Amino acid sequence: MELRHLRYFVTVARTLNFTKAANELHMAQPPLSRQIRELEEELGVSLLERRGKRVFLSSAGQVFEERARRILAETNSAIVDSQRAARGEIGRVAVGFFEHIAYTLLPPLLREFQQRYPAVTVELRWFSSAEQINALNRGDVDLAFVRSVPPDTQLNSVLLLQEPFYVAIAKDNPLAAKRHISIKDCAQLRVINYRKDVAPDYHATINQLCALAGFSPSTSFEMGQIYASLGLVSAGFGVTLVPASVQRTHMDNVVYRPLREQHAKSELYLAWKEPNPPAALGAFVQLACEIAAHAPRKAKGE
Repeated sequence: MELRHLRYFVTVARTLNFTKAANELHMAQPPLSRQIRELEEELGVSLLERRGKRVFLSSAGQVFEERARRILAETNSAIVDSQRAARGEIGRVAVGFFEHIAYTLLPPLLREFQQRYPAVTVELRWFSSAEQINALNRGDVDLAFVRSVPPDTQLNSVLLLQEPFYVAIAKDNPLAAKRHISIKDCAQLRVINYRKDVAPDYHATINQLCALAGFSPSTSFEMGQIYASLGLVSAGFGVTLVPASVQRTHMDNVVYRPLREQHAKSELYLAWKEPNPPAALGAFVQLACEIAAHAPRKAKGE
């Protein structure tokens, strides 16, 4: 039995007329009648009752028609869904993110992705920046925003953003009057660092910049999140470095000045493990690249 036999029978059952059914199926009547007889012989039951020139469904035919319609509908649905999945229009994508992304790139990306691919389910899972690679390797997420990709990894990645660092400083600090601030200018201030176990890339960058300037950042103030560091800056406890995109987020009593050492960059990658990712995953990556390419780098009024 093939799907075409089901289509033939359902058409005959609906029209109760072999001539009409044959016309709808774009075939001659004798081959259609032969196909229905072969189907009945395979099933071992009579599906149709022929009374003169009229045709009626038998009790077995009524049951078989209901099931046949259901099978055809499910088959058509499976075909459509598989084609949509191949185009990335349906599916599921689990995305790992960390705090900074939730305030900058992620909102416009999710909004646009939902509009373009409403049938794709996006699952968001928070991990610290340091944990993102482990989450990918464990299979906890399909995609992850990361600050760097280890060179010895088998992960695939694309660079989304490369931003300069800015100095976050209290408005009433005299250094805030400068248009640019070098790391040397901060030598007499408390430079708030990030925890190595949470944000290892930022931790290393601040350590290296301070070492080149001949001093060390604070060891008593190491934060796990950018906005925790900004809270300390707002309270006048020191200064910290943030990627340029953070300056779009308002924090009371905090202003941002470009870091003079422009060689220091904050990088953001989107990484995934699958060598042949599903189409929905590929669509997410492509849109992330589009959104990142048009992301504003400066605050209003700068």
